[in-house]
Amino acid sequence: MTSQDAGRPAGLPCELFRFGGDGNVVALRIDSLDRRPDGSASQARGTIEIDCGDVAAGRGVKGVQPTFVGDVDLDAWREVLDALDLGQDVAWRENLRAPEVHVRWEDDEALVVTVRDRMGLLTDVTTAVPVSDEWFDEAYARLERVYELFERR
Repeated sequence: MTSQDAGRPAGLPCELFRFGGDGNVVALRIDSLDRRPDGSASQARGTIEIDCGDVAAGRGVKGVQPTFVGDVDLDAWREVLDALDLGQDVAWRENLRAPEVHVRWEDDEALVVTVRDRMGLLTDVTTAVPVSDEWFDEAYARLERVYELFERR
């Protein structure tokens, strides 16, 4: 255990979301929490990790986008999961001062995920990933773990 790990709450790092398959991954990893004076979490800091395509062949992208997640973002992510589960296309954090995540159905078994950076590099990264009922179970479980970090349910 490092000195940095000693101050890290149990359960960190963890992921709020992970879209992955066929060599493509888009995930939001939470690394630390900012605390209010009463000890509750005000926001989390982390990164959106992107690893898509074949970077060595010049047909891919790999990178990390720093971001934050507030408790309002958690509720919005739950709404995203609910809408996706109903077959709807969605956007998370659209037009906010943070990277956006847009998700649309390609067919019954694949999602197209776009991470849009309107504030930094002004870039979009889009990839297709398979999705299953198990993916939804895991996605809701990830959300619950993050709610616990924020001491919310």
